[in-house]
Amino acid sequence: MGMLLRSSSMKSGEYLEGMMKDYMGGKSKSKPQKSTATSNRLMMILTCLQMLFAIYGTFLLFFMSPSLDKPDFLWAARIADKWRHFSVVGRSQTTAAPPLLSEICESEKIDFEQKKSNDEVMIKFKRELYQEVLDSQRNRSGIETLPELMAMKSKWDSNNVPKITVILNHFKRKTLCTQLESLLHQTVPFHHVWVLSFGSPNEQTLRSIVEGYNDTRISFISSGYDFKYYGRFQMALQTTGDLVYILDDDMIPGRKMLQILSHVAGTKKYENSVLGSIGRVLPFRQKDFLFPSYRKFRSKEAGLYLPDPAYDIAVDTIVQVDFLSSSWFLSSELVKTLFIETPMTFLTGEDLHLR
Repeated sequence: MGMLLRSSSMKSGEYLEGMMKDYMGGKSKSKPQKSTATSNRLMMILTCLQMLFAIYGTFLLFFMSPSLDKPDFLWAARIADKWRHFSVVGRSQTTAAPPLLSEICESEKIDFEQKKSNDEVMIKFKRELYQEVLDSQRNRSGIETLPELMAMKSKWDSNNVPKITVILNHFKRKTLCTQLESLLHQTVPFHHVWVLSFGSPNEQTLRSIVEGYNDTRISFISSGYDFKYYGRFQMALQTTGDLVYILDDDMIPGRKMLQILSHVAGTKKYENSVLGSIGRVLPFRQKDFLFPSYRKFRSKEAGLYLPDPAYDIAVDTIVQVDFLSSSWFLSSELVKTLFIETPMTFLTGEDLHLR
């Protein structure tokens, strides 16, 4: 056993310094031996753990594979089944299923019946005016029936299908599902459908319907601000397609509507036209520069609403009108011309005057 003897001639500071040097020297000699032993044991433990995980992972992957012939290791099969079940349950819990259309789709019958006029004088006035319009257009540029239109040469055909963007403007009516079903069964497919909801109280229902269809071509665009009547045409400026079809929520297109409209829009004669299903021929301007209503009593100059069941006026040929109502089909380039002139107001113009 060693001892430290303090000489009477050694100062206290020198004595303390000597003790510290001896202590540190002893520790530094014994520390490397202890550290080396600990490191060796840790490396052995980690190596064993790595081997165990490698063996476990190999067996797990082997038994989770459904295409390999495997020996009868029931214990490994049970583990694999538990992991497979866990992974399937985990995915199903994190992925929300789209809503069922049968639960969210609503329907509304659009009544197009109009009160029939029994005024023989008015019926005579309206029919004579319509015949004058037809005769004038027939002599000036010619008018075609539907078979004649479809026989015309068009750049849009089965070998060159156009990209058609359909814009559905919705507010309160319950017709979205009916419109989408009709569009999904067209003889010419659409490129995109944009469902617009600007300031609509039914926004959440409309959104759920679009999500329920789960079709990447159908998009829902909404805003709490009501962009009024021009919003749908402003959205049409964003299309990257060839043609645009804008529909009000009370218009249900027939199965061949996109085929007919795109064919006519591709003809040389009508390539710069705006096509639709309902239109108006403006009345003659009066001396006070006002236009009378087309329902003005016994007025031949009151213009025409086409087609007009009230006066038994059916349209069986293409007719040039002053502006369209409820639906507009035009090329994406023509959309830009709508905004060459600044509208006087954005608070009116539900039937945009495309003249």
